[in-house]
Amino acid sequence: MKLKTFLLIFFSAFVFIFFGFRDKYIYPYLSHLKLGSKAYEGEIFEKKGKYESTNKKIVWNSNKLDVKPPEVDFQDVRDQKVLSADPNTWIDLNLSTQTLCLFHTGGTNCFIVSTGMPWTPTPAGTFYIWTKLTSTTMAGPGYYLPGVLWTMYFYRGYGIHGCYWHNNFGQQMSHGCVNMRNQEAKFVFDRVSVGTRVSVHY
Repeated sequence: MKLKTFLLIFFSAFVFIFFGFRDKYIYPYLSHLKLGSKAYEGEIFEKKGKYESTNKKIVWNSNKLDVKPPEVDFQDVRDQKVLSADPNTWIDLNLSTQTLCLFHTGGTNCFIVSTGMPWTPTPAGTFYIWTKLTSTTMAGPGYYLPGVLWTMYFYRGYGIHGCYWHNNFGQQMSHGCVNMRNQEAKFVFDRVSVGTRVSVHY
């Protein structure tokens, strides 16, 4: 086989594989690596938690979506960085059942969520919320999501947050974060603080 023919076949195969697997495997995996990086944790640390106005289209899985970030009156938002954690308040996240339960002084509240896909899993273990952001922009290969509300980061770039770009709760959907309905994410956000324990398990 001539070199030119070989290179043409190789290049064609590469293009086919890349575009065939890009949105389902390649881009999510790259984002998954980003979420677990110390550098990205540093970027998050610098964020102020305020809504960043933009005219860009919402993008998820390389598709532009005809949706808008939810509007919130940030004048009525509680302080996002509480200094002390109530030891009686903690989060239990079950990856097998796709449920998040909040245990707090007012009782126990459980919600259906969407966690990481099998090839971009939500990390299991015991973690602690290290920062809270009322609103943030999340962006990476194949996605651009401004106005993500009620984000509670518990391990590097992995967080629990509101989600407005899909409604498939109960299904694994994310690159590793925990997606919740916005009103339910706010319920949790208002009752946890920096230092709250997050137990993630199967």
